[in-house]
Amino acid sequence: MQNENEVIDPFNWSYVFAALIVLLAFPLLNAIVGWFVFYL
Repeated sequence: MQNENEVIDPFNWSYVFAALIVLLAFPLLNAIVGWFVFYL
């Protein structure tokens, strides 16, 4: 009798969202750091 083990999906949406955040953050990193340095 085979146990019903959950198959772990290698594709996870959190990886997609993390990649999009990283890709958006790197071009804006200079502006974000400059904003923090200017206003703090």
